[in-house]
Amino acid sequence: MTTIQQIQTLQVFNGGKPCGWLGQTPNGFWFHYSSNNPQQQWVSLLMPPNTNFYRQADLFPVFAQHMGMYPESPTDALSQLQQLNGQQLGSLSFANPDNPVVRPPLRSPPPLATGQRALIALQARKPFADTLVHHANAWPFIQNLQRIKKKADPNNRLHALNWALQAQLTGQGVLHPRPDMDPYQQQLYGFESVHAVLNMSPQSYIALAAQTRKFAHVLCEVARTYCKHAAAEIELLQHLLPFIAQGQLQASLVYQQQTMHTSRPFVLGLEYLPLH
Repeated sequence: MTTIQQIQTLQVFNGGKPCGWLGQTPNGFWFHYSSNNPQQQWVSLLMPPNTNFYRQADLFPVFAQHMGMYPESPTDALSQLQQLNGQQLGSLSFANPDNPVVRPPLRSPPPLATGQRALIALQARKPFADTLVHHANAWPFIQNLQRIKKKADPNNRLHALNWALQAQLTGQGVLHPRPDMDPYQQQLYGFESVHAVLNMSPQSYIALAAQTRKFAHVLCEVARTYCKHAAAEIELLQHLLPFIAQGQLQASLVYQQQTMHTSRPFVLGLEYLPLH
C-alpha cells in the first residue's frame, strides 16, 4: 500500500486560476492570497481578499468542507485535499506545488452500493456538481424532495433543488447535468456549506443540528443575511429542516464572484445536496 505523502503547502486555484497558498504548521493552518488586489475573487464569504493573510488553529471550514462531515486526522489534512482534487464542489481546487499534476475527474458514474448517493464532476477545474448520481433505491427520497420543492416554490424562483426538480430516472441511477448552470461559466460559482459560512467545525455543526429550534433559527438568519428571496428561502427551509437535521441533506450557499465595481460576491441562494 502506498503511503500518502505528507504535504505542508498546497497551491489553491479559484475558477482554475491560481489565487493563493494554503499551508500547515505545528500550530495550525494559514492561507495567503497570491495578490494584494482587494477586487480579486474571494475563496470564502468569510475570507475577503482585503485581508491578505489568514491564520487559525483548525483547517478553514471552506477547505474542510471538501473532506466531508467527518474529516480524518488534521495531521494529513492537506494530503487529503490533494488526493480529493477534482471531486470537490465549487470553484476551488488544489495542487501540490512540488508536483502540480491535476488528475482527471470522474467521467462516468462510479459503482454505487445499495442506497448509496454520490456526487461526481465532469470537468477539471470546474467541478460544481455537474452531475448527481443516485442509486435506484434513493429515488423515492428524490421524488419526495421534488414534491416539497414544487409546493414551497411553485414559481421556481429559488436556486435550491433545481437538480431534483429536473432529474429523470434512467436505469439504475439518475444522471443529471445541472439545468441552472452554464457549463462554461461554472468556474464563476463558489460553494460553501452552512458550517463553513458559520465558521464552525463539522463536529460543532452536527451538535448544533441536534438542537432543532436553535438550528432552525440559525439557518433562517443565514437566509436573511445572504439571500435575496429570504422569505421564500425560509419557507422552503422549514420543509427541508427535518432532512437537514437528520443528515440526509446538506444546506449550502452558492455565490457568483463579482468584478469591476462590486466588492462582495452575489449570493444566488441556498442549495441542498444529498449527503453521500
